[in-house]
Amino acid sequence: MISISKASGRVILLVLYSTLLTACASQQLMTGQKQMGASFQSGNYQQAASIADSLKQNDVYKAKDRVLYSLEMGTIQFFQNNYKKSIEEFTNAEEYIDQFFAKSASTGIKAFLTNDTQLNYDGEVYEDVYLNGFKSLAYLEMDDYLAAFVEARRIAQKLDQAESKYAGYANSMQESDTTDHEIEWNAGTSSIHDSPLSHYLASMLYAKSGAPDDARIELENLQSAIERHQALPNSQVEFVPAFKKVQNPDNFNVLLTAFCGKAPEKRSNNIKIEDINDSPGLKIAIPKLVMRPSKVARVEATIDEEKSVSMFIIEEMDKVAQETFQIKKPIIVARATLRGILKSAGEEAITDAAEDQDEDLGKVVGFLAENIREASEQADLRGWQTMPGKVYTNVIKLPPGEHEITFEYYSAEGQVIHSEKIPITITENERLEPLSSIYSN
Repeated sequence: MISISKASGRVILLVLYSTLLTACASQQLMTGQKQMGASFQSGNYQQAASIADSLKQNDVYKAKDRVLYSLEMGTIQFFQNNYKKSIEEFTNAEEYIDQFFAKSASTGIKAFLTNDTQLNYDGEVYEDVYLNGFKSLAYLEMDDYLAAFVEARRIAQKLDQAESKYAGYANSMQESDTTDHEIEWNAGTSSIHDSPLSHYLASMLYAKSGAPDDARIELENLQSAIERHQALPNSQVEFVPAFKKVQNPDNFNVLLTAFCGKAPEKRSNNIKIEDINDSPGLKIAIPKLVMRPSKVARVEATIDEEKSVSMFIIEEMDKVAQETFQIKKPIIVARATLRGILKSAGEEAITDAAEDQDEDLGKVVGFLAENIREASEQADLRGWQTMPGKVYTNVIKLPPGEHEITFEYYSAEGQVIHSEKIPITITENERLEPLSSIYSN
C-alpha cells in the first residue's frame, strides 16, 4: 500500500477540491474556443478575432493559455492579410512553447499533482511545427526571402528533433521522480521526421535566389519526404510532375496555396491502469486525437475566369498531427498515472483520519473524496482550433497587370462546394507573389 501522512492527505484533497472548482473555467475556455473556431470556419475572421480578444480580456484565456491565443490570432491575422501581425503572434506562440516546455522540464513531477488543464499549455509537436509554415508564407508575402527560407527549414528541423526533444524530457522526469512508484517515463516514436511542405518551399526559394543545385537537392528531398508520408494511413499525397516546376524560376511568379479541412479534434479517453503498487486499478483521462475528414476532394484555381489549374496536396497536416502525437502520449499517460496514485493516496489518508474519529464519518468522507478525485481528473483538450487539415499548392506564371484567381473546392461528387475570388497585381519583373485561400470544411 502507498504510505502517506494524514496531513499530506488533507493537502492533496484540498488540491483536488481546488481542481474541481476550476473545471468550470476549463469548460468555459473550450466553449469560447469552439465559438471562435466556428466564426473562423464561416469566413468571418473579424468576428473570430473579436471572440479571441474577448476571451483574453475576460481572463478566459489565462496566462497558462498564452500559446493558444497566439496560435489562433496568428492564423486569423494571416487570412485577414495582416502578415506582420500574424508573424508577431506566431513568434509569440513559438517563444511561449519553448518557455513553458523548459519550465515544465525543470520543475519536474511536482507540477503534475494538479489537473493537466491547470498546467501551462506548451503545445503539441504538430502545433509547434506548422506555425513555422504560416510564418514562412507570411514572410513571402512581405518579400523577405531569407526569413521565409529559415521558417520553411524549421518545419522539417522540428519534426526531425521531436523524438529526441521529448526523450530528454522523459529522462528529466525520471530523474526527478522520487516517489518510488513503478512509473515508466518514456517518449513515444513517430514515423514522420520530415516535411514535404518544408522542402517544396525551400526548393522554390533556392531557385528564386539563384541556387539551382540547392533547389535540385531540396526537390530530391521533397520526393523522399513524400514517399515516407505515403506510409501514413489513407495518405493522398504523391509526387506529381507539377512539383518539378519550382526548379525553374523563370517558369513561375505566383505561388498558389489552398488550405482545407481542420486539424484532428482532441477528445477525452478514459483508461484504466490495472494493479499498480498493490493498489486497485486507476482510472485516468488522457486526450486522444479524432480525425475530422474534409469535404474537399480536390482544388482548382481559375485564372481570370479562363484557364483552370489543378492544385495538389503537398502536406497532410492532420495525418502528421495524429502520427506525431504518439511521441508525447506516453508522457501524458505517465503523469496522469502518477497523479492518480497520489490522489488515491490522499483519498485513503483523509478517509482513515475521519474513521479514527467516527466510522460513519469515515464512510461519508471516503465517498466524497472518491467522487472529488474522479471528477477532478480531466483530459487536457486544449488545442489550435484554426489549424487546417491539408495544404494544396501549385505555381503559375502571370503577365504584368491586374488578375483574379478563383480558388474552387470540389467534393468527391465533383460539385463545387466553395469558391473564393482573390485579386492579384503582378508588377514588371515580379519574382514571386504568394496567394493563399482556405476552406475549413
